[in-house]
Amino acid sequence: MPASPTYQIDLSLAPATIEALVDGGYSFYTMFAVQMKNAAARPTIGFSTQNITANMPIVWKADVSAYTSFTPISSGSVVRIGYEVPINIGQTFVVTSGGIGQVKAGGPVSKIAIANTTAGAFTSGFARAICGEETTVPIYAVPLYGNQTNIAAPLPKVLLQFTTASLQPGTLIEKLAMEFQAGASYSPSLLVEAAANQTRALSYDINAGWNWGAYSWAEIIPANADLAKVLIVQE
Repeated sequence: MPASPTYQIDLSLAPATIEALVDGGYSFYTMFAVQMKNAAARPTIGFSTQNITANMPIVWKADVSAYTSFTPISSGSVVRIGYEVPINIGQTFVVTSGGIGQVKAGGPVSKIAIANTTAGAFTSGFARAICGEETTVPIYAVPLYGNQTNIAAPLPKVLLQFTTASLQPGTLIEKLAMEFQAGASYSPSLLVEAAANQTRALSYDINAGWNWGAYSWAEIIPANADLAKVLIVQE
């Protein structure tokens, strides 16, 4: 089996920007996009750090796990994974009693299925590790009702943002600046479409904002945008 593709973004910051972010108590957050047609699905914080440096590589693999959880889907809740299992495109995670289960072949082409064989409801989705972290974190969450099958696919898109709001990895997000700690400060977000086994180079300036050369692989997302609509791609 070929190795899973790796994605990398190299973020650079000037000394004055680092000083301003550190003095202001900013954190750096990343969130991932998935393709799924379900209006109840919500993105989550995939990674956070207050270690603001001149060079900040953001690295992850295409690999994901399928998970189940008993955490209700509510904006601001932190999704706690109850059970997870590595899964590939074209496979199905068959969920049994208690939210456990096994992965089987014969899933949807170019997507991943999570099939609930019980009459109980769970929260489910994909999880992954990023930036060398050993622990996987949910990258989105959606209801998995009894005897229902959810079909989705991870996308190579990541949202980047600096904010003074304090949010844990796995936190369910809808409209970041509108719903969480309204007294905090928020940068515009940058949505980056990564490329397999390539590096995207970009920078952030505390006054001028994001600079990625105006290439088509990135776009500015306003701080008050509905991130559920930005990151849950329903095409």
